[in-house]
Amino acid sequence: MFEDDDFEDYLEEENERKAAIERYEDMLKAHDSVYFDSEEFGFIIDHYTQHNELKRSRQAVELAMAQHPESNALKIKLARQYLLENDAQRAFEIMQRVERDEDDDPDYFLTLGSCLAVLGKSKEAIENYFSALPYFDEDEKFDLYNAIAYEYQRLQKYDLALEFYDKALPYAADDIDTLYHEIRCCYLSAGRKEEAIAFFQKLIDKDPYNSKAWTNIGDVYRMLGKYEESIDPYEYALSIDPEDLWTNMHLADIYYDLGRYKEAIDTLEEALRNGVETSMIHTTIGDCYYRLNDLQAAESHFHKALEINPMIGTGYAGLGYVFSDRGQSRKAIKFFEKAIELEPWETDHLYSIATDYMKLKDYDKAMEYLRRIQETTPGDPDAYYYIADLYGQQDKIDDAINTIKFGLLQTDNDYTLLYLLAYAYFVKGSHNDGLDALDQALSADFEVWPEFIEYDRELLANDTEILQLIERHKKNQEANSTDIPQA
Repeated sequence: MFEDDDFEDYLEEENERKAAIERYEDMLKAHDSVYFDSEEFGFIIDHYTQHNELKRSRQAVELAMAQHPESNALKIKLARQYLLENDAQRAFEIMQRVERDEDDDPDYFLTLGSCLAVLGKSKEAIENYFSALPYFDEDEKFDLYNAIAYEYQRLQKYDLALEFYDKALPYAADDIDTLYHEIRCCYLSAGRKEEAIAFFQKLIDKDPYNSKAWTNIGDVYRMLGKYEESIDPYEYALSIDPEDLWTNMHLADIYYDLGRYKEAIDTLEEALRNGVETSMIHTTIGDCYYRLNDLQAAESHFHKALEINPMIGTGYAGLGYVFSDRGQSRKAIKFFEKAIELEPWETDHLYSIATDYMKLKDYDKAMEYLRRIQETTPGDPDAYYYIADLYGQQDKIDDAINTIKFGLLQTDNDYTLLYLLAYAYFVKGSHNDGLDALDQALSADFEVWPEFIEYDRELLANDTEILQLIERHKKNQEANSTDIPQA
């Protein structure tokens, strides 16, 4: 609460601030030149930066420096302007020219600390933040505690980072989500996963209705791959705050990853009933219905997603999959092409277009898209796999073999390509070359040999030499496992 004298001082300063801003804007409208003292310019510059009007704050700070070139306070404002414009080096250079003034010390240390932090000089940034701390009351230190913690986190000094995040916690208010996220990251980066759960559990013990803490426990379990354990915390969080979009999405993702598509749909439809509706929710529901082979419901939700956001590539891709499964490849291709236009980094869309061109027997167009994938991701074994398969469909076995060999060079002898090379040789009738390739494939990854047999059971499952080679590798595997000392 303000004391009477403090309140009067506050009102006086506010009136001075408003008067300076009004006089400055009148000057701009009149295209005039008017003198302002350095304190008035400080009010004006702060007004524009607080409203994120960087062009206007830039104009104001340049006028300020023209009228008061030696003002340390305005030099600091200029440095902050450069920081807001993402030019930390220029800001740092300006701060080097600032002469220390006791009245400016808080701003001096904060601005210099921010420059150093952006330039990656965390230790020096922390020193300046510590120097600024005494100038603030305890309930005003949130940003400083948070900044210090973040720099310690960058230095991988997680204990110190957690200490300062803990100091910031009582004053987090609207920043609680971000703060919880950073605390969770510190514990996980330090390999202290159980302590992360214990930290959020302690918050829940104090406040059982802390939905964000419940969500973070679910997140930790999810990151540990403990999907089943993450379900209850997410559900508790949603029972407290049913409109929490990200918790809804995380829980739906868990059900999706577990193949429990109906429960994922139920979770997201509950979000819709609670008034939370986004294009992402509809694309996820659409994908779940697609997995359940309910193409009509899937199509409906993909359309709803596009009504909300016509620029969401996954909505067009979803419709592409629906029409592809219905045998309408030409229509599917149009939707996949739109998805690629919006999400050019998603090679899955390119594979889908190529697959539909294969269905149409347009092998040249299919090859065009597969080559695009190969050029974009030369280390991806799937590109060579599908190109070789496309050659195989055209009975161009030698081209398939050459593609696979080139792919092996690019992927450090990927085992899937070794198995495919063996199969291609057997199809060609080059039995010895096939056995050699299969021998390498079995050495690279023995466990997947049943999938190799399923390529062509008639050709492979009854070949005595193939079965003998597999059996020999099996015995070697068993012998090696018995040689491993038991704990």
